[in-house]
Amino acid sequence: MALRFGRHVLDLPVDGDLPALEAALADPDVALWNPSAHRQAVPAHERARMWLAERSTWDDDHASWVVRDVDGTLVGAVSVHHVDQVMATGEIGYWLAPRGRGRGLGLAAVLLATRFAFDVLGLARLELFHAVENEASCRLALRAGYLLEGVARQSFVYGDGLRHDEHLHARLAADPEPEVALPQ
Repeated sequence: MALRFGRHVLDLPVDGDLPALEAALADPDVALWNPSAHRQAVPAHERARMWLAERSTWDDDHASWVVRDVDGTLVGAVSVHHVDQVMATGEIGYWLAPRGRGRGLGLAAVLLATRFAFDVLGLARLELFHAVENEASCRLALRAGYLLEGVARQSFVYGDGLRHDEHLHARLAADPEPEVALPQ
């Protein structure tokens, strides 16, 4: 299911995305903060194929989209994962390639995926984790209406192979929609 914002789209990844995906996964920031960065020993083209295979279909606890620029090029990704239908909870994660940063595309993608999780999947709560050092992710989470709830100490091993403290943000379906301008 494609989701649209202005001239941009969240869409399922396709084989034609492999070159842009390979370049994005090789970006130092994506490699550091993206959970699949533990595969750094795998050649870049193989990492891109694995990423695509894992996210090109949805299952009961995971939905993924790629973020497309106005020309259709992949510039990022967003997913709702670890969905627990019994508890009506899940997590949201995202990354942006350099071409997609600083333009509000990540914020728009997170807001759209959040609405999908609440309105279509029927979730009541979404959690968003990021390394404490990832200040850009913290700013995005707060702008998207995800309140900072605390710090999970040394909770995740990132692409540098080290355990990092993570901020836990969360948003409830009942929370007010943030008042932000989306890119056109």
